[in-house]
Amino acid sequence: MKKYLGFVGAFILGAVVMAAGEDVSAKVKSLVGQKVAGEYNVVVNGKELEQKGAVIAGTTNIPVRAVSEALGADLKVEDKTIYVTLDNNKVVEMDGKYYSKYDLLNEQKKTTDLLTHLNSRVEQEEAKTESMSSQTGIVKQLWEDGLKDLREKVAQNNQKLNDINEALKAFE
Repeated sequence: MKKYLGFVGAFILGAVVMAAGEDVSAKVKSLVGQKVAGEYNVVVNGKELEQKGAVIAGTTNIPVRAVSEALGADLKVEDKTIYVTLDNNKVVEMDGKYYSKYDLLNEQKKTTDLLTHLNSRVEQEEAKTESMSSQTGIVKQLWEDGLKDLREKVAQNNQKLNDINEALKAFE
């Protein structure tokens, strides 16, 4: 008899859980388990994003964060709602020029990439300079002048990056 009651109880519990699950799935349309019909490159203002778009269940889906960042839009997620705000009219002045948030983000990326390259070059040149310690005269002087110029470019671009980051604070 205990076996029978346990079996009936488990059946009733399973039926309740199953009914609740159907109710939840009816309210929330999920893409989990759906077939991806195609994957597409996403290009925003002529720049291809690393993240791909996909067609799932007949709907085109794109990476919202990547697209909003590429447009210079603000993205905010609260609970289960995503807010994307784009204010094209807002600009800031930097070095006598006016920039939108989108422009500043592009400048920030270019400057960061350039700094990565310049810092790598400085490291390479410093390693070569150590091997030239026995050199004297004009060759060594030219080499040291070149290294000095590279370091000045790094300093200038670090300052530019700081200026860009300060200007971006106006959009927060």
